[in-house]
Amino acid sequence: MFSLNPLSLLFVFLILLGAIPNLFYMAGYLSHIKRKTYFLIHYFTFIFSMTGVVLSDEILPFLFFWELMSLSSWQLILTEPTDEAIKAGRFYFFMTHFGFVFILMFFLMLGGDSLFTDFNSLSHLAENFKYPTLLFLLITIGFLSKAGAVPLHVWLPYAHPAAPSPVSALMSGVMLKVAIYAFLRFLFIIPNWQIEWGVIILTLGAFSSLVGVLFAIASHDIKALLANHSIENIGIILIGIGVGMIFTYLKLPELAAFAFIAALYHTFNHMSFKSLLFMSAGSVLYSTHTKDIEKYGGLIKTMPITAFMFLIAAISISALPPTNGFLSEWMIFQSMLSSSGIDNLVLKLSFPFAIFALALTGGLAVACFVKAFGITFLGLARSENAKHAKEVNTLMLIGQILMALVVISLMLFMPFFIKIINHSLPVADIYHKLFKNIWIMHSLNPNGAVAPLLILAGLIVSMFAIYAFYKYLNPKTRTYCTWACGYNTSAKSQYSATGFAGPIRRFFEWLYRPEVHTHTQTLAGHKTKFSSSLYEVHIKPLFEKSLYDNVVKWLNYLSYFVYRLSHFERARYSSLIFMLLIFALFSFRVFYKEYNWGNILLEVIVMAIFYKFIFGEEK
Repeated sequence: MFSLNPLSLLFVFLILLGAIPNLFYMAGYLSHIKRKTYFLIHYFTFIFSMTGVVLSDEILPFLFFWELMSLSSWQLILTEPTDEAIKAGRFYFFMTHFGFVFILMFFLMLGGDSLFTDFNSLSHLAENFKYPTLLFLLITIGFLSKAGAVPLHVWLPYAHPAAPSPVSALMSGVMLKVAIYAFLRFLFIIPNWQIEWGVIILTLGAFSSLVGVLFAIASHDIKALLANHSIENIGIILIGIGVGMIFTYLKLPELAAFAFIAALYHTFNHMSFKSLLFMSAGSVLYSTHTKDIEKYGGLIKTMPITAFMFLIAAISISALPPTNGFLSEWMIFQSMLSSSGIDNLVLKLSFPFAIFALALTGGLAVACFVKAFGITFLGLARSENAKHAKEVNTLMLIGQILMALVVISLMLFMPFFIKIINHSLPVADIYHKLFKNIWIMHSLNPNGAVAPLLILAGLIVSMFAIYAFYKYLNPKTRTYCTWACGYNTSAKSQYSATGFAGPIRRFFEWLYRPEVHTHTQTLAGHKTKFSSSLYEVHIKPLFEKSLYDNVVKWLNYLSYFVYRLSHFERARYSSLIFMLLIFALFSFRVFYKEYNWGNILLEVIVMAIFYKFIFGEEK
């Protein structure tokens, strides 16, 4: 029923790294929650169910814990039953069970006649299954809808902002990684991988990373911003997995192992810095009672520890050297650059696109977190709540500090984490090729190497050298008021989040399709003198509007069609059968090319008359 295989133990370790600091943070945050008993029951059920998913070794226990994980997290979103939470909960419930249908189909097709089939037996059954591509598509849709890959990502920007902050940290930091575990667990069960599978995952990853970061930079809800960055980082993980699948198909086991290790190392990294970001954002929300970045500002003065924790995570998620985020993205880049000698047209197109997407994602992520940190913590307070904010309680700070230590440890002890990841995956053992010594990590690409500890030491020495030189010069300090073109400096004269994202928003206007709202109050009727003004930009969710709304519209139309069909009179049923008979005969003649334009016109007119009679409005 349960198994302690290496991959399961690796993800149990990940769950513990994410859950233990979260427990301290949750204990401090609990006073902010009204329905405490309700919350605690579902909170501990959620952690228990995620552990059950990664330890399950049979179909029924796996499905039980998977559904328990979905239902408990759904109830946690509804902890405070506001309109926002109810909408998010409804969206999340539908999407998570949409994916569950495909997971269930995978097990029903492969599991034979028993729901207690263990996963080792599944691998033997998969060897004789005639349609492995069907199995791959089922686990891709089923598990990646929970992970948040595009276009099945639309629930994340709703669910994470609506959930309490400890839950947001667990859902983004841990639950999405449990979905990645499940995808990998059953991917390695399916034999005879095709190169198209790897290209599909690589493409999904590239689009997810771009879409996630583009919508993150346009978000002004701090938790929605972080939720969109979860989509981006899931995309980066999928890029690594896709590269590993392609190299496995091409019989390049060492390059495949390097790519899979990079993907799982980034899985750990994303768990750490995204959990810390949600904790820090939750602390800001706890003190200011708003998620709107435009109403923050100057919080570094009143919440210095939270600001420093957010900065650590922001530097890491921006992949600046020598952070753990930089190291895992560097590995993914190196794995793709190792494909230069491959003579395959599809791959020659796919890899440059993925490299471009990952590079653009990295640059936009830096811009996004410059905005998030700068607008939130620097400058002047933009609201009364921000002006009177205070540092959060000790338990919440302990949770953030512990998670910051996890982030730093993933950088400092990278060789240890790479070793356990390598030995937990069913791939080639390449650890000793990567680390000939603990100071330098080598890529399998001959020209690739990075020394994070040496880079860190160089940065520290340079910083102290600059500081010592500054003290040696002993320059005079002069204090002046900030120049604001002759006006008094105020919060309104600062950069806003909307203004900061403006150039990028205008460049990608075709994607965002923004709705702009302006309101000005003139002074004594003068067109150029205002007592107050308002400028707001609302971004349309592309996939929700273009894809999901159209699907709902067509489903409503189809359901109405079926409803009317089931309420026909007897005469209309006879007319319907007659029209279908004419259509069948017409199709038969078209197939055998026994038709002329006169007959076509006549039969179209007859069918149109019967259609009008059948589906016309009843009198």
